[in-house]
Amino acid sequence: MRFPIALYQLEQAFEQHLAILRPAQRRGLALWVLGTLLARSACQSAVVLALSLYQNPHALRQRLREWLYDGCDKRAACRTQLDVQACFAPLLRWVLAWWHERQLVLALDASLDRNRHAALVVSLLYRGTALPLAWQLLPANTKGAWRPHLLRLLRLLWRAVPPDMPVVLLVDRGLWSPALWRRIRRLGWHALMRVPAHTAFESPAWRAAGRARVPGPGHAWVGQGRMGKRKARRLPSTLVVVWGEGQKEPWVLLTDLPPRAVGLGWYGLRMWIECGFAALKSLGWQWERTRRTDPVRQARYFLVLAVATLWTVATGTRVEDAQREGRAPQSLRKPVGPPRQSARKLSVFRLGLTWLQHLARSRLWTQLWLWPEPLPEPPPGLQWVMDI
Repeated sequence: MRFPIALYQLEQAFEQHLAILRPAQRRGLALWVLGTLLARSACQSAVVLALSLYQNPHALRQRLREWLYDGCDKRAACRTQLDVQACFAPLLRWVLAWWHERQLVLALDASLDRNRHAALVVSLLYRGTALPLAWQLLPANTKGAWRPHLLRLLRLLWRAVPPDMPVVLLVDRGLWSPALWRRIRRLGWHALMRVPAHTAFESPAWRAAGRARVPGPGHAWVGQGRMGKRKARRLPSTLVVVWGEGQKEPWVLLTDLPPRAVGLGWYGLRMWIECGFAALKSLGWQWERTRRTDPVRQARYFLVLAVATLWTVATGTRVEDAQREGRAPQSLRKPVGPPRQSARKLSVFRLGLTWLQHLARSRLWTQLWLWPEPLPEPPPGLQWVMDI
């Protein structure tokens, strides 16, 4: 039986946006992504079952496996194999082709595949979720430096960002380091990094009265100073201390943005990356159920998850925008304006996943877009002081 038109639409999209892939690699990726959308799972057994209506399951299973293999491990050994890192910049360019905003908000974080792998991921924060753009899979619970991998991922993505596009990168305190700060600045991006409370920060205003101005929840302080223990190597920066209601301790944040340019609620967007990880795992593609142990094959498998997430979230964006306009999603073929911040009952990922279960059996929507919501304002009732 012939495959649905959706498979060939995916191949055309990969030919346009992931032109670095060979035709056989594009077909293999299209099979993986189509099966993932149909099965609502990226587990190989579920993908094979979803596509078994169109092809012999034994041949299909071997085809999917070999797409993940190195060239020398294929049944017909060859030198051709998929270089995942070469796909990071094209993947970001694909996102930018659908993007309707002048800046990007990225987040850097790690996630565990049970106790087997640690995934270092750079994600785009978008409408309550996160889109993976670059990643490195490493064995979990083993000694080794993460910093070189993090720096390389940022450098690979930097190639795809237009020089005039502002980028804000959010980093949790577990990945904080001065070397990462310097790399972000050299790339021309802006850092917003949570740091330990004991991080050295030289500021007369903070030392004199700053701590007294953040006595508990509902208070914040912003001021300028210099970061670092060694006086000769201190870096000019802005310190942001936000203690929101319900938090056990304040966020201590460092950024290179001027005090008047940084939002007190921006770092809260980093929580969206947890929703993105949930979409990759139990709430979406079931990544944690894979039996693969080779990090190289896992990295290729992660490309399937990233592309499926991108298509799902873009489809969910069209559905959400149509619902806000009171229209049928089939009739909305272009964005009607910037989205408004509002509480959503279903995430854009869940909306897209629901519709794609039906669309993937016939024809996909190809007129898609990504339009982020405005950056959040400070929480209501927050009392804050700015010392410049």
